[in-house]
Amino acid sequence: MIVTAQNRTIPLSVPAGFFFLAEAFLVAFAAAFALHPEALEVPRHPLGLAMAHLFLLGFGVGVLIGGMHQLVPVAIEAPLYRHEWGYPVMLLWGAGVGLMALGFARAPALVPWGGALVLAALVFFAVHMVLTFLGAPRWNRVGTALAWVVFYLVLTPVLGLFQALTLRYGFYDPGRLTWHLLAGLGGVFLISIAGVGYKLVSMFTLTHDVDERVLGLFLWAANLGLLGLAFGETLGYLLLLMAAALALYDTYRILRNRMKRALDIGVRHYLAGLGFLALALLALPVAPIVSVLWFALGFVGLVVTGMLYKILPFLVWTHRYAPRAGRERVPLLKDMLPERAASLSGVLLALGALVVPFVPQAAPLYLLGVLPHAYALLEVMRR
Repeated sequence: MIVTAQNRTIPLSVPAGFFFLAEAFLVAFAAAFALHPEALEVPRHPLGLAMAHLFLLGFGVGVLIGGMHQLVPVAIEAPLYRHEWGYPVMLLWGAGVGLMALGFARAPALVPWGGALVLAALVFFAVHMVLTFLGAPRWNRVGTALAWVVFYLVLTPVLGLFQALTLRYGFYDPGRLTWHLLAGLGGVFLISIAGVGYKLVSMFTLTHDVDERVLGLFLWAANLGLLGLAFGETLGYLLLLMAAALALYDTYRILRNRMKRALDIGVRHYLAGLGFLALALLALPVAPIVSVLWFALGFVGLVVTGMLYKILPFLVWTHRYAPRAGRERVPLLKDMLPERAASLSGVLLALGALVVPFVPQAAPLYLLGVLPHAYALLEVMRR
């Protein structure tokens, strides 16, 4: 089936529903983090686990799934198998994240129930994506990156639930928590940001005909690096450094050949996020907690917020104003986002992410960055 503008369009409520649930989880995380920054510096602190899942599983994964509903058809030139399947995924995932966060913070008995709902949501989403992938008329390396992301989206909660069961039945091994972290941080976010970012940054900068072979090498290096680190091999760390270097090089090639010379706010956030990725990997052998905080708050936080500044205005404008363009006066796409608020948010988020690992009392900076970010997205919906 050929993808056209008509059959590729899905209701705005699907991606926007994921985005704004994710925003609610982000605000909840930032408020808790501002009040209890010390919790993220203590391994397996109950409140720290709640905050980590609000930020990564709630905010990060929520935006990722919402965005994939819109991006996958573009990347593989095939329509979604059933776009309405996004609603039950949204319900299961949203309820699951809420129960998990509440369980970690207050009522441990809720954690497995929340985890089961999240796993059900991600398995459902994975089945939907596989059926969509099967309809692709041709394949490319961006599609391969997205397929790996789907695999890790399922593997991560499976490993987390396995770890929870081992704790309950008496064969718990703290070392296995590393597998869960690597699958989530590296498998889901590193690969999705590099793979999806490759496509989005090319689109945002009007760069055409970029060779995908570097992205293919990145996927090999990242996957083998994660596997090596899972088994404690130094080579795994070196491969991840290589993967980051390839991602930086690929971004450089895209920007060098761009037709749009000015870098907009989404691309600037992406570049700042790549800077935090480099810092996080360099810090990993000597300061693992600092590395994880830089990776999550800096790399994931800046890239995901920046991409939302591009994706949401485009979706709202397309659904609300595109049918009326040319027949009546409509806002320009560049006027959809209050850029001053978005720029202020980026500065505060970057500063908070950079400083918080050394000065936990600076955590309110991150909350101050989240608030204008949420305001900017609400303004997009109002315009």
